[in-house]
Amino acid sequence: MDMDADELWKRTLHELTKDLAETTLMRYFGGEESVGTLLSDDALSVLLPEDKDVKQAEQLLVFIEPALQRAGGAPTLKVRFSVRAPERRETPQPEPVFEETPAVQESKLNPQFTFENFVQGPSNEFPLTMAKYIARNPGDSRSNPLFLYGPTGVGKTHLLHAIGHEARRQKPGIRVLYVTSEGLMNEYVRSWKQDELRETFRTKFRTPDILLVDDVQYMAGKKGLQDEFFNIFNALRENNSQIVMTSDRPPAEITDVADRLIGRFQHGPCLDIDMPQYETRLNILMLKAQSFPDVTLGPDILKFIAERVSSSVRALEGALTSTVNYIRVLPGCDASLVTVDVLEKSILKAFIDEESEHAQLTPEIILETAAKNANLPVAILTGESRVRGHALPRQVAIFLSRKLTACSMKDIGRCFGRTHTTVIHSCNLIQDLYREGDANVVRMIKEILQMLGKTISDLAD
Repeated sequence: MDMDADELWKRTLHELTKDLAETTLMRYFGGEESVGTLLSDDALSVLLPEDKDVKQAEQLLVFIEPALQRAGGAPTLKVRFSVRAPERRETPQPEPVFEETPAVQESKLNPQFTFENFVQGPSNEFPLTMAKYIARNPGDSRSNPLFLYGPTGVGKTHLLHAIGHEARRQKPGIRVLYVTSEGLMNEYVRSWKQDELRETFRTKFRTPDILLVDDVQYMAGKKGLQDEFFNIFNALRENNSQIVMTSDRPPAEITDVADRLIGRFQHGPCLDIDMPQYETRLNILMLKAQSFPDVTLGPDILKFIAERVSSSVRALEGALTSTVNYIRVLPGCDASLVTVDVLEKSILKAFIDEESEHAQLTPEIILETAAKNANLPVAILTGESRVRGHALPRQVAIFLSRKLTACSMKDIGRCFGRTHTTVIHSCNLIQDLYREGDANVVRMIKEILQMLGKTISDLAD
């Protein structure tokens, strides 16, 4: 080979920028900090900076080896990664080993939900940074409590568990407790049915060093639980214990929750996590693909799924699993038999059809339909009028835009000339009125759906 190893690797990195973002290359390889050394004629050995991970780098091999050939490498040339040995440092003192307390044993953290398995992107970068900080500095008054909110399937629960795992790694024996609002409610009800369980309940939830509470929006309407959680919250803060909560909406937009509790939620950072963008979706797929070592997925397959499935991370993972299971029944698990055409017309048809249904509708179309239904100009619905006859059609249109399209709340807000917070408020308000059977809201929703060629069943989550 005419060029040396360093030059070949630099050219390979350049070729990779056609498939992957430069930020991804920096995250996995450290850019040109890495040093290539050619080993005979069969492999290019790449030495990574000491802060990189060989397994994570290897998940990109389906992109690297084609790029290596385009850069001038032989078709049979392979890439092998290793990590530069760290500089010599003082030998750390062994950390004390603690026996796990009951609170730690009950934390029930998902072993798959770690920071290492969380894919960073523009939609979650700051929440991830804050979560890592809290895991290493629990109880810091500047970040306590932490409130994470966003739609289903964007990684809120993953971050909760990751905080718990990292905190326990940093300090073995730390008392970490994870609970959903539903689980908290169930334990609360049981404790108040049996007197001897009341003190056990209070001790359990008022003494951990870190309390992780998922889906706090489900506390709405449960006054007894809210009162108890208010006391739990105060006790933990007095003990400098860390509290982290998640919700599908910001604190101010959670209806039927006591103001004093909402105020507690807002004492610390409230951070929004939105749907991942294409680059992040692709990275998620590459990471998840490692869970299927018996099947090798080519870059075309991964890129196609990332492009065509964007409604949620769960749908993305479902599409990947469906593809893997299809390949597993093929002779020799031959992934080369799966083309983009097969993906589109067979394996992923249900996922793509669902995405297409969302894509066919836009907030603009829904806005125009709602205006027509109300016999009003579009400008009235996007204007500042607060008259109920103007505000209600606008709020219903916002609600339907969130339900029937894959657009983010920020995008919907731009269409209606409203802030992200106002969009959330409108969605929650109409959702509550619809569930309560408000005649005007139910009638308007049904009429607009009919005009759009949809039915009530299309509103299901």
